[in-house]
Amino acid sequence: MANKVRLEDIARECGVTKGLVSRALAGKYNVGDEKRNEIMQKAVELGYDFSKLRTKKSRGDSVVVIVSQTILLKEEFWQPILKNMYATLNRISIKLEYFVFDSTNIDMAAVRALKDNSCMAFVILHNNPDEILSELSKFNKPIIEIDPKIMHYTGVTQVKYSNYTSIYEVTQKLIKYGHKEICFYGSNTHSFSFRERHEGFLACIDNNKDKGVNGYSLIFDNSALQYSDNKMLLTFLKKNPKVTAIICANDIVALNVYKIIQGMGKSIPEDYSVIGFDNIRAGRIAYPTLSTFNVPREQIGDEIGLYIARLRQGSRPQYSEFTIRCDFIERDSVRKLDE
Repeated sequence: MANKVRLEDIARECGVTKGLVSRALAGKYNVGDEKRNEIMQKAVELGYDFSKLRTKKSRGDSVVVIVSQTILLKEEFWQPILKNMYATLNRISIKLEYFVFDSTNIDMAAVRALKDNSCMAFVILHNNPDEILSELSKFNKPIIEIDPKIMHYTGVTQVKYSNYTSIYEVTQKLIKYGHKEICFYGSNTHSFSFRERHEGFLACIDNNKDKGVNGYSLIFDNSALQYSDNKMLLTFLKKNPKVTAIICANDIVALNVYKIIQGMGKSIPEDYSVIGFDNIRAGRIAYPTLSTFNVPREQIGDEIGLYIARLRQGSRPQYSEFTIRCDFIERDSVRKLDE
């Protein structure tokens, strides 16, 4: 049996004191947000048992972030949201705490114990298992979900991205650029965001059928989180040589498309225009640079912090959902076809 990870182990790895690690993991104020994020990352990487943090009841001026270990390790995407939410709440003396769970083996006793936590609200990042939401909904406290993976509960404020609208608009842009054969490549079951993006694509294609536009949906199983089906894509492109543009469910999917296209001896954007979603760093440094949609992570963290601040002032949750606008960033992976 592996030795349990101690605070001392995390402190040694991060080059800080045990006391600083304890304060960071407990969500106390006197820790810089960058150092807090570093310590949280290292704790997850080492396999620290976060249930140790739940032995004391929290004060009412706190918010508990419910997050899976997998999501917390995706530092580039989620940390800017957490960092800005923490900073906004910290300015008004609201403490940010973490409840970290293993999505492959959820400790339901620990989830039920959250009933005794005197926090003012729960915030869930993306991965929102039904069994956790079912318990939280019994506690009669505001619940805020950021980019929910599954849409299923009423009484929850859901923060979503402009998935449908964004993909509708970029599909329309490709059509204006002269593209007539366009493919959407993604997974409907991976997340609600992926499904909404696919639906935006389908709606735009349907509204442009009178212009001779053809749309193709290439949907793969992403249960193994591989973000591609290389054989499916390669077979599709060989059978449909008229396709000139591929809209992908996110940047990771798009970068996998890059590999297939380049492996075929084809070029981007000369042979295929490729578009992603999320604006991750890998897309910015890819060759050619990836056209994508920017998810304003810092703004999302600020907005959620301000929303929680209003709840503390006595406001009841006013929204069942609100949508964050994601702007299109056109880079080198898209071109206008010759007239």
